[in-house]
Amino acid sequence: MRKQATSIDFNRRTVLKLGASTGVSAFLGGLAGCLGGGSDESSGKLVAKDQIGSNDAKTSLTYWMLPDQSHTATENKKVGKVVEKFFRTWAKNHSDAGMQIEYQTNLEQMKTKLLQVVARGSAPSMSQVDSFWVPNFYKDLQPVTEAIEDPDDWYPFVKDVMVQDGEWKAVWKNTDCRALYYRQDLMDKHNDGKPPETWDELIDVGKTIKEKENMNGYMYNGGKWEATTFDNLAMFWAQGGDLVNDQGKPVLGNGKNKKALLNVFKFFKRTIDSGVTPKRIANINDYALLRQAALNEETAMFLGGNWQIAVMKQKSDKKTWENWKVAKIPQMKADMDSTGTGGWTEGVFASDEQKRKAAADFAGMYAKKENMATYCKASGNLPTRKSVYEETKFFSEDPYMQVYKKLLENGRARPGYPIYLTISSEWQTAAGKVITGQASPEKAVDTMISNVSSQYNS
Repeated sequence: MRKQATSIDFNRRTVLKLGASTGVSAFLGGLAGCLGGGSDESSGKLVAKDQIGSNDAKTSLTYWMLPDQSHTATENKKVGKVVEKFFRTWAKNHSDAGMQIEYQTNLEQMKTKLLQVVARGSAPSMSQVDSFWVPNFYKDLQPVTEAIEDPDDWYPFVKDVMVQDGEWKAVWKNTDCRALYYRQDLMDKHNDGKPPETWDELIDVGKTIKEKENMNGYMYNGGKWEATTFDNLAMFWAQGGDLVNDQGKPVLGNGKNKKALLNVFKFFKRTIDSGVTPKRIANINDYALLRQAALNEETAMFLGGNWQIAVMKQKSDKKTWENWKVAKIPQMKADMDSTGTGGWTEGVFASDEQKRKAAADFAGMYAKKENMATYCKASGNLPTRKSVYEETKFFSEDPYMQVYKKLLENGRARPGYPIYLTISSEWQTAAGKVITGQASPEKAVDTMISNVSSQYNS
């Protein structure tokens, strides 16, 4: 079983500014006021900004939340309404319990803070936990297995991370994935209506489009930020490459892994040398820049995240955004598949059985099929249960969602070990040097492996 995890899910511009950490600071601003403001008639419980249920209940829980994923959410009020409903339901079912909300307004510091309080034995009863962090808390997270309906309905990448020693360590409530965005009209005109499945096909059709349409064939994240690593890792993973072993030791220098890594960096060089991709991608450190290039008719294809189609709908007319389709990421060979997955989980730290069960019951709210569908629809995220894509109209009738459903079958999360931060930073640096011609793929890869090894050994 791979011990891996991932993130990227609320403000991608700031969350993916990882570099040396998973960043967000200024994004989470002021908190909303009281919701409900008094007794909830349906449950007989208080649903306020900081308190759910009675503040003098027999069972008292503490819960760390991000404001934008809470009932106080102001940027996405739909999310706030959904979470408020979950709280009301939980309060109705737990008349002897109360929950004190502690908002975490700095994601960059949240992981460190959580590690510190766990180490001191003063962890919150429950917390939202970035899926990328989960392996760091395997020993401290309490089981939520009873909250999981139909374990086989969850995607393999979810179980790879969440299940340890036969127990579910958290509820992975939403996710995302990476995909190839392409202009259907240009594929109809230059590639028999089909998106490229391999690197060779991408280069060929990209060159034709560059020549015939006077626009870039393909663009991707190439700047100094986390997406340059994570988006393109799928090309490494699809070849069978591994970044670390089960103990978290980097293994990039091993035979097949180094070969897979070198192949990816050689592909980067091909995109530039062929003219399919402009060198300026070395400065792309925001998904919005890729979207802008697409809507400005500057590129025919780009590698992006599933959430971008929703933004494109908002930023362009129907004819324009409907012409953009999504497909699997082109790979070295057609029979290879992979995509990076992120998202958030609900984790329980309370060891007291009464508190653990009450906390697990709330985490389980997100595990229920109908609730997951409602929450993911409101938040713009992808469900982690396959049946949601089949049985919920919003997902089953959306052609984009049906593509994402298939891509997630080969989803993979980043390894949740400290050395990943170094691997990612070195990947970003190496990619930039190859893209700008400052280093050959071979030299860039050798330097990357050497620097990662040195950091790990130190």
